Amino acid sequence: MKRRTLLQRLATVVAALPLGRVRLFAQPRELTPEAVAMLHAVAATVLPASIGAAKIRDVSDKFVAWTRGYREGVALAHGYGHPRLVKSGASPVPGYVRQLAALDAAALRHSSGQTGAKGGRWLALDLEARRAILDAALAEAGVRSLPPRPMGQHVVADLMAFYFRSSEANDLAYNALINREVCRPMSITTRKPAPLNP
Repeated sequence: MKRRTLLQRLATVVAALPLGRVRLFAQPRELTPEAVAMLHAVAATVLPASIGAAKIRDVSDKFVAWTRGYREGVALAHGYGHPRLVKSGASPVPGYVRQLAALDAAALRHSSGQTGAKGGRWLALDLEARRAILDAALAEAGVRSLPPRPMGQHVVADLMAFYFRSSEANDLAYNALINREVCRPMSITTRKPAPLNP
């Protein structure tokens, strides 16, 4: 076989490959174990302490499961009067991993001047220091308000939106079984919701 023929066939094969689906190998598809551990630590700062440590862990685990189930290019529901179909964007996971690593590095820098800090671990910092680090990170990411759903701007804002925009958080805020995001029969919407803790 001539060299020119071989190169032509090779070029044909390369041209036929779906290059639109090729991803950078360095980008993680799932949160790393270090990122998940940092997410659990940050969740204890940004989610309400009143729901308890077990529930905070559960919300964090559900958020991690949401990131694993995230699919790019999926048509999102659009409401009445919004004729343009919007699709889900690129996976936020690579950004989340970077942002959680940056929070961990900021905690390490902040704790290096303190005595008794446990190697810069997030929870070893006092609450005010953690809040200052989070404020700076959210300001740098341009987060001005809680998004309507996780949008990929910053992992902390997305975790908070994941919880605070949920039916469960809504029910807890009103202390009533409203089930805002749960499909239910029309007849139930005319009755006063039952209290969560009768």
